[in-house]
Amino acid sequence: MRDEHMSGVCLLVALILWIMTVAFWRAKRKNWSLAVIPLGIVPLVTGVGMVIAEDIFNCKTTFVLPMILIVTSLVAACIWIGFASAMLIKTARMRPYYIIVSVVFVCTFSIIMLIKYYNFVQAVGETLQAQ
Repeated sequence: MRDEHMSGVCLLVALILWIMTVAFWRAKRKNWSLAVIPLGIVPLVTGVGMVIAEDIFNCKTTFVLPMILIVTSLVAACIWIGFASAMLIKTARMRPYYIIVSVVFVCTFSIIMLIKYYNFVQAVGETLQAQ
């Protein structure tokens, strides 16, 4: 069983954030363009990782694979947010706002996806037990 909906949503969110990155880059706001990239790490890694794992390697969906993908990409995104705030955001007044909003967005997205995958795996398990 596979949850195509969540992989599609993850890739759509990553696409929207990539469009924002390109828009900042073209508006000559290269620092802000690079600062938006960590927001898309979690959805991109999770969406692409789940598609590769399920379609190419034919792995069955368990809660462990999405959890590993989400948590490791969350750690990478938070590290990148920290570096971006120190190196890319020039005004000291904007740094705390950037850090707070970015970390809250990435953590909230990760928690929602973890809950979604957990409920999906539970539903698949109950369906298999009923058969």
